[in-house]
Amino acid sequence: MRLVTGDQGIPFGPGMPSRPARHRQPQRQATVTISAEAIAAATVGRIDGERVIAEAIHAARPDVCNVALDIATIRWTDPKTSRRVTFATPVVVRDALLVLAGGAVPEPFRFILGRVARVTLRD
Repeated sequence: MRLVTGDQGIPFGPGMPSRPARHRQPQRQATVTISAEAIAAATVGRIDGERVIAEAIHAARPDVCNVALDIATIRWTDPKTSRRVTFATPVVVRDALLVLAGGAVPEPFRFILGRVARVTLRD
């Protein structure tokens, strides 16, 4: 029996790629540190905890804009690509937001935004 090996590859072997692979640069991780001074500004200065954390994210990633966060997601816009990037809010940030909302003072903390949950094109 003759084996046909045209453009489709061999049976049970590696097939031909359907389209060329894209060489994307990996998203760089952002390490965000919330200092004791930032927490004090949120508790004494009556600044929202979300705003303090959003400013810390912007300080860690000055190349992004329109940083927003809530209990579920952290979002920002990449002005170079006009894409809105969404991350799941880390547990430590959720806990800090809930503690601040309750009127208590959380400990200073650090978190990493690494894996992107969703990317959408802005209109």
